[in-house]
Amino acid sequence: MKPVANLLAVILVLTASACAGIGASPPPPDQDGINFERNSEFSGPSLRVFLQLPDGSEASVNTVDDAVATQPGNTPIPGHRARDWTFIKDVKRGTSVVYALVSWDPENPADYLMAGWWAQFPGQHLPELSFRDSVQYAIVDGPEMDPSSPPDLPLDGQATYTGQAGGLYAYVAGSDWGEDEGAYVIDEYEGVITILTDFADATMSACIGCSGDLVTRRAHFGIFLGDELRDTQSIGAGYELHFGETAFNPDGTFVYDDVTVRHSERTITQSEGYWGGTFSNIPDASGHPRLVAGFSGADFEESDGSIGKISGTFLALSETVRASEP
Repeated sequence: MKPVANLLAVILVLTASACAGIGASPPPPDQDGINFERNSEFSGPSLRVFLQLPDGSEASVNTVDDAVATQPGNTPIPGHRARDWTFIKDVKRGTSVVYALVSWDPENPADYLMAGWWAQFPGQHLPELSFRDSVQYAIVDGPEMDPSSPPDLPLDGQATYTGQAGGLYAYVAGSDWGEDEGAYVIDEYEGVITILTDFADATMSACIGCSGDLVTRRAHFGIFLGDELRDTQSIGAGYELHFGETAFNPDGTFVYDDVTVRHSERTITQSEGYWGGTFSNIPDASGHPRLVAGFSGADFEESDGSIGKISGTFLALSETVRASEP
């Protein structure tokens, strides 16, 4: 068995750093922070993704020079098209491996959303890449999350947002797992996030997994995870991440550390985490922001000594937008 600290250190997801697209907020506890900034340029179907590295330099990939795979994608926005790309860029300072999904209005490509992840391997080159020595980022971006154009938020009323959350989770089995004690998995998950918003109080709360269930879905990270760590027993199913009442800023951003992990059949003795993100600056037909997007993460421990980590991104649409789906 690998040491727990090493296991959790190699999770490719959103915990080393995160990027989004509006305003400035304090970083979540024990995180490098959510950087509310633009990280993409799109002129359908050409895409460039970029970010600032810890040394202050900029790294970027684009569909002309660096894409190694592409395919049609699924879009959450009614009337949009979607495509995803995998990029690999090997240069003198190191290698970038990037995944990006873009959803856009075919009649107006400037109306687009991009979500994905970036793994940077400083000083490393193909084919030998050590993920443990890499830096990982998650990105959710688009013009509607532009820091220079914050949303005009309603001053009263309530709204419910529902959509997809996903990322990676890791789990190390404790004593209740018998001969499997000490075994571990690292796999991808998907779940439904529901966000309740009160614009009069400028507060919101949410839950991932309360509607439906978290499920295993190996889709994007197999290049690093391989097959031996798959969650064949659906260990990740049944968890719920509850995000307590959170105040959001006038510019539509929010970051908070009130996260509780629950499970219907396991006793969670300790959990902590964060969530953060932003409202869209595009209103729906009711005058509410059409979506909320951001990042979440949680660490937890169970009564038998099992430990886990769940971390990812989310994008939730307003009821009005979802009702317009054909």
